[in-house]
This record gives sequence, structure tokens and C-alpha cells, in this order.
Amino acid sequence: MAAPVVVKPVVVVETSELTISEYFGRVASKQDAASVAKVEVRAATEARFQTPSFQEHVICTEGCIELVYGEGQRCRLEQGQGAFLPRGLRVKWTWPGPARYTVVCLPAFSPEMSNSEEAPSDAAKAAADSTLAPIVVQKVDVVDAPGITITEHFGKVASKDPVCSLAMATVKGASEEAYQAPLFDEFVVCDAGSIEFLHGDGERIKIQAGEAIFLPKGLRVKWIWPEATRYTVLCLPAFSPELSGREAEESATVAKDSASMKRLEALHADS
Repeated sequence: MAAPVVVKPVVVVETSELTISEYFGRVASKQDAASVAKVEVRAATEARFQTPSFQEHVICTEGCIELVYGEGQRCRLEQGQGAFLPRGLRVKWTWPGPARYTVVCLPAFSPEMSNSEEAPSDAAKAAADSTLAPIVVQKVDVVDAPGITITEHFGKVASKDPVCSLAMATVKGASEEAYQAPLFDEFVVCDAGSIEFLHGDGERIKIQAGEAIFLPKGLRVKWIWPEATRYTVLCLPAFSPELSGREAEESATVAKDSASMKRLEALHADS
């Protein structure tokens, strides 16, 4: 029977300027469908040019990021903004100062697939698809309920993408969600507070800030938040109300009220 799997992050890169902590991926969770990492940049720095064989979904949560591509064009991401980097885009990441961001790679990151250049290469530049560019995506609050706000940065509403959705949620106090059995895999990182998951015959599993959990497709599960909480969630394929398998359940402790669910359904109907 499918069950939640708790994952501990692994620091995969540690330098004087930055730390990359992988929560899901080839190192942390031994799977290659996707990688999810949180990055802390402590000082101005830059990476090498690279032309990855994976697509990237980036959310800047503090500071800013500048992405250099093409003939020296720059795409700047400020706090709260996200960008989609298509597979095969030749790009150089630069950080003008301290920053924090979340990055998802599909399929999961590996050094071999990053195609990083030891030094800027004219051959790599010539071989790259010059039509590709970062795409800045405007976030959308797809749920704004009394108990919870869910901000979609990528997905069927924000980026019109059915492949995956990436959202950040803020739970305002102790509450819970209705039971659901989604037809998508969920990769969840608890950023602050804690989350309990009720599944099976009443089994409970809890994650705290800095921990992660994988919820496989088809798992019937109830989310419970014992306290104010923030979390990041990746859904493969992208979330939709039709795929969520959410059971009808209304009570004073359910975070999403009926009005917010109707609005969520309307947003997806228009996407």
C-alpha cells in the first residue's frame, strides 16, 4: 500500500558564498523524476555558463537573481518572482548580493545533465538554441481562504502548464484539510511550522520545518496543521481540482471554505 515517505535534505553544494540543500532528487530521495532544492546565497557571486538537459522552475524568495543568456541579455528576478528556464537554454546565473530561492529541475538535476562550461565556450554558444529565453511568470493566489493562502508560481493557472505545478502556501493557524486522494505525486517541503498527515488506518506522520515528505499518487491522506505553517509543494502532473480527489468535508477547522474552493475551480475552468 502506498504511504508517505519522509525525506531529509542533503547539502549538495557548500561554498563560502552559497549553500544548496536538495530536498528531493538523485541524492536526497534517490529518484530522478524531479529535484527540489532550496538555495541560500550569502554574497555576490556567479556560476558558469551552462546548457542543462532539464527544465528549471525558479522562485526568488529573497534578494534578486540575474540570468544572462543569448547575446548578453539579462533577466532579473526580484523577491516573489518566478521564471521558467526551458531545457537547452544556455544561461549564466549571477547573484548581485545575498539571496534565497527555490529551484525545481525536471528531470532531476545531475552534474552530467547541467552541461556546465569550464570557461565561456564559443562552440557551446553556437550550438545553443538562440531562440530560447527565460520566461518570467506572474504568481497567482489560487486559494485565499480564511485559514490558508496558496500562491501558485507555476501550473495550470499561473503558467498554463499541465506538466507540473509549484506553489507556496501560508497556513494562518491550527487547521486541517479534507481527505483527498490526488491523481498526482506531491513533493512537500515544510518551510516553517509543522504538518501532520493522516493516512491508512489512522497512521500519522509529522514533518517539521526543514523536513520534506513525498506523497505518492493515489494516496488517501488528510493534511493537518497543528500551528501556523508555511510550505512549498510540487505536483506532478500539475494540480487541478479534478485531479485532487478532494472529499466533501466542511467544518470549522477545515482551512479552505466553500467560497475559496469555488474560486479555485473557476480559475482552473478559465485556464
